Parts: sequence; C-alpha cells; structure tokens
Amino acid sequence: MDVQRFLKELDALLGKEAFPEAKAFLYAALNECEKEKDVLSKISVYNEIMGFERQWGENEAAINAANASISLLEQTGMSVSRPAAMIYLNAATVYKNAGNTPGAKELYETAEKLFLRYYSPNDKETAGLYNNMASVYLDPNNYPKAEYYYQRALSILTRAGDVCDAAVTYMNLAGLEKNRLNEKQALLYAEEAKRLMDVPDEKRDGYYRYTCRKCVSACKEMGMPEMAAHFEKQIK
Repeated sequence: MDVQRFLKELDALLGKEAFPEAKAFLYAALNECEKEKDVLSKISVYNEIMGFERQWGENEAAINAANASISLLEQTGMSVSRPAAMIYLNAATVYKNAGNTPGAKELYETAEKLFLRYYSPNDKETAGLYNNMASVYLDPNNYPKAEYYYQRALSILTRAGDVCDAAVTYMNLAGLEKNRLNEKQALLYAEEAKRLMDVPDEKRDGYYRYTCRKCVSACKEMGMPEMAAHFEKQIK
C-alpha cells in the first residue's frame, strides 16, 4: 500500500469533516494491508485508527488498535525507531483517555526516551509529547510537574507559530490553575487562547474547528459559559 497516498486521502476526508467516510476508509485500508500481508503499512494504519477512535470516544477500539500497533512494532524489530516514538505517544494518549493512568505513564516514558533519541527538543511533535505527558500528572501532588510539561510545550508551539495547538495548551494551563483554585490565572490563560484563535475566516479549516470544539469543552468544564459561547460562535 502507498502509505503517503493513504495519509493524503485520509487528511482530505478529515479536512472536509467527512467522518463516517474517514472511518470506512481506515478500515478498508486495514483490510487491504491484511490481504497484501503488508505489515509495515498495517502499523501506520493502526496508528491512524487509534487516533481516530480516541477522538470519538471509542476507547475499546482505540486500545485494540494501540495494542496491535505496538505488537507489530515488536514483531518487526521497530520498537526502537523514530516511527515508534509517535506510536508509543499515541498509544499512551489512548490509555490516558480510557482512564488507565499507570499504563499511560509507562507508555509516555517509553515515548519520551525515543523522542530524546530521534527528535529535536524544538520539534512540534515534542510539544505534543509534553502536552500529553502533563495530563497524567494532574493531581495535587504533581501539579508542578504538569505545569513544567505544559510550559515546555507552549514554548515550542509559540516559537513555531502553531496557533491551534498553542491555544489548546493555554486551555490546559487554565484547567490546571482552575484545579489549583487560582481563578484569576485560569481566566488569563483562557483569554490567551481566545486571542490566538481570533484568525481570519480563510484560516478556519477543519483543524481550527476541531480545536474550537476542544476549547468549548474545556471552558464548560471550568465553568466559563461566556468563553465557551465565544468558541462555539467561531465554529460556525
């Protein structure tokens, strides 16, 4: 299977928010890999499936894809490689979302070792690692560690000019400060996310709208209805 073409076609479907079609496309690609006994492409497809199912809250399907992907990495001797770094990161996030914090921490630690080996500290992918790692330390005893990872992620994304992911990181920091009962700082971080997402209409693509939805959810959880309403308007 031509993996680059597969990814391009998948991105096109997701960009149009054709989600049912994207899901059918993913599983059709998986069947193609199985018929062709194309193990390396199968790893890539499973990686995309776990991310897709995670976004839609299908935890069991996401975990199955994560476990299958990791198993194939081990079978092919690719568990210590640059592609493996991203797969372990995605798998850790799947475990976190499913409520398996110990499993997520173990996978994040594996991913971090691989990122330190294969990625630059200033890569956007490294920011994604830090953003996700922070989320498994959101308990009172580990708030400083969570803040450390969020700030590292924000520094990378700000330098890269990545508006959407930087906005999400600000919302993550707002949630952290809300947990600390620091309402003023939480609002300041949320306002920074709002400022970043004030972009021209032509830049409001599928990923922009997806980011706004994440911001809406975060604002509602933090008891910021006016801010949530603002982001909801941005989606339309």
